[in-house]
Amino acid sequence: MWRSLVIVVLTWFGSLALAETQVAREYPQKLAQLQAQLKEDPPTNTAVLLQLGDLCHDKGVEDDHDAVKLAEKYLTRLLELDPTNALGRAIYGSTLTMKGRDSFWFTTKLSWVKAGIKEMDAAVNMATNSVRVRFVRANNNYYMPKFLDRQEIVEADFAWLWAQVKAHPDCLEGYICQIIALRQGQLLAKKKKWDEALPIWRQALAFDPKSEVVPELRAELEKHKN
Repeated sequence: MWRSLVIVVLTWFGSLALAETQVAREYPQKLAQLQAQLKEDPPTNTAVLLQLGDLCHDKGVEDDHDAVKLAEKYLTRLLELDPTNALGRAIYGSTLTMKGRDSFWFTTKLSWVKAGIKEMDAAVNMATNSVRVRFVRANNNYYMPKFLDRQEIVEADFAWLWAQVKAHPDCLEGYICQIIALRQGQLLAKKKKWDEALPIWRQALAFDPKSEVVPELRAELEKHKN
């Protein structure tokens, strides 16, 4: 059950899981490059710290415990330097839920997950109209168990995100737009709103025909074709 507490996409910003093979391929080289850049530039370089935290967070979705620890390290430093960095706070919150995933004791797991939720909510309150920030929370919370009462927030976030994607298709990378469409369609399908879900999945195929999200979109269309 507790492995379902992660996101990911976001990813990246979990359905981070949808992009994990690409993350795995690129992670070692990108990590080395960014770490070298942080050494060359002032250690207060918040832009590089955010990139490092983001990269390590996405790798952590793949059950890489060391990457989770690195993400927490870089994002903690970032927020010490810039407490108002909403995206950094959102990713930090998602990282804490993975720290809960990796913990042994139930009470410890729950404590870290709740701490992560609190950080993600704070980030959204700081930047309500940021598609990146809202996506981190939505994609993370999509996997939360029912007893944490995140369903209404997930539905509101994905409905808002899909509205932004329809209005501004270039507001995020194509495959992230597809993740949003995939999840929004799934949420609608759970309510048997097929007339709304199916067009969303069909539209999403055009955002990035070669992305790793396409097979999941096609699978949903095939499953519900009748």
